[in-house]
Amino acid sequence: MYYSPMRSPEEIRSLLPQLDGSPADSLESETLEFKPWIAAPDARKRQVRTLREAVVAIANAHGGIVVLGVADQKKTRAEAIQGVGDLDGEGLRRDIYDGTDPHILVDIEPLEEPEGRLLVIRIPRGLGLHTTTEGVARLRVGKESKPLTGSGLAQALLNRGSLDLTAETVPGAGRADLDPEQLERLRRVIATERGAPGLTRLSDEELLQALDLVTSSGTTRAAILLLGTPSALARIAPNNEVIFTRHTSADTRYDARRDLKSPLLRQLDELEELVMAHTGLTTVALEGLRDLEVPDVSRWSAREGILNAVCHRDWFVSQSVLVTLHPDRLEIRSPGGFVGGVTADNVMRHPPVRRNPLLANVLQAVGLVNRAGLGVDRLHEESLRAGKHPPHYDDAPSYVRLVLPTRTDPDFAAFVAHERQGGRELALDDLLILEALTRSADVDRWTAAVWLRVEEAAAAERLASLRERGYLKPVGRGRGARYRLADRLARRHWTGPARPEIDPAMRGQILQLVIDRGSITNADVRRLTGLSRFRALDLLQTLSADGLLRMTGRRRGARYVAGPRLHGNDPRPADLQSVAKL
Repeated sequence: MYYSPMRSPEEIRSLLPQLDGSPADSLESETLEFKPWIAAPDARKRQVRTLREAVVAIANAHGGIVVLGVADQKKTRAEAIQGVGDLDGEGLRRDIYDGTDPHILVDIEPLEEPEGRLLVIRIPRGLGLHTTTEGVARLRVGKESKPLTGSGLAQALLNRGSLDLTAETVPGAGRADLDPEQLERLRRVIATERGAPGLTRLSDEELLQALDLVTSSGTTRAAILLLGTPSALARIAPNNEVIFTRHTSADTRYDARRDLKSPLLRQLDELEELVMAHTGLTTVALEGLRDLEVPDVSRWSAREGILNAVCHRDWFVSQSVLVTLHPDRLEIRSPGGFVGGVTADNVMRHPPVRRNPLLANVLQAVGLVNRAGLGVDRLHEESLRAGKHPPHYDDAPSYVRLVLPTRTDPDFAAFVAHERQGGRELALDDLLILEALTRSADVDRWTAAVWLRVEEAAAAERLASLRERGYLKPVGRGRGARYRLADRLARRHWTGPARPEIDPAMRGQILQLVIDRGSITNADVRRLTGLSRFRALDLLQTLSADGLLRMTGRRRGARYVAGPRLHGNDPRPADLQSVAKL
């Protein structure tokens, strides 16, 4: 599956040419680490101990790979690839298994390179937390292996679903801490959202017990979050706050703000009304003299984004959920990163993972949350069918941010409506490719795989399907074929908005980063600029087409190095001088 952090030997091999000019550390990630190996008997014990700790750290995070036999801080591939000599992979596998608790069973595969033999160690994500048999617990965070103690241990348990803070009973909390008005609101939600059958016929006490909000051990934190009185929330959940701001310009100042500390169901209603009150409609003319009114943000999309933020937020963190409305987007930022192997790159395809299972189960039982994981898909479909760019996620260990674009492309919205009216329903993957092609001249199977977050073969099948249905036309043949919008689409339905010019300051920052590091990735550009994955990819492709960058590797292994113009080989010195000034 696409969401797996494991890389194939071919993907590892495709990274190795970048060692000419880039240290091994620059190629690492949270799921990939390079380690040297000294083929000396007196060094083995120490190196195996260090390797076990690295394996434990990666297993305690998302799983991943250690490539053994590559040294860091080397300037060339020949210097970096030192190999492992005749090191026995099976013996090393036993050493790792015997030296970890619970045991970690890794797969080890040799990778023969001209400079030496490497070992690719595949580490599964652990079902629980692992330590070495010497009691060392570590966690892979970014490119570092950090000690796992104290609050870090609690956080790791929470991220794995081993600890549900919302399911804990609160000492001293009781029925008097629950607001009768919020219980009535809960009943109204169950009735209007078609919650689990039979819930509305239960008494208050039976309802609370059926939802596990009150157990034999006492009143849970989830009950307080959903139904608590103001004094109970202030005492038990002081970090229960959502801050709404509206910004009418690009600067950081806002012209409207509301701080909401009410129970979650009331917060949801209040935020929906705030978003609806501060957004508008775009009128889309359809064939037959009919008009389509497209909201900047649909009520469902606003609710789904906000629900995900409060449902999956990290309640250990004393921070607020931030809902920020800009002229071109709605941003929803929740404390705490993704959990359970979910990332901003794979959230659309990864099976659902719950940080707060009890809270999520209650919201699902009353009809507000879909546990089947369809919410992210529908968010994308809602945006695309309304003629907007797809939503995108940014994440870090401390937060997750969802960005919902609000600007409507009337031509694309009219096209989608026209196809639906004609009985030609477009699937989500169809919409993703067609909308992206309003901003890109063409697409190949590898770029489509990035757009769709699927494997190359699945992307190729989708491109072929769109071609057969008359939406795309091929340019070239075979695996290297590229696809463009069919003439009838560009001519009759939409031509796509003009590709925006690259901001000179942003362009200079990206090029300087390439000069400093030797290479960059799409993720590097997103962190630097705050752009979405699609927009960052579009920008990198534009710089590559201009000869300033050159792509190496493919798909998740793609990196961008200096192109001929950045090297100074282009005959246009004025352009080079402008780049240098930046």
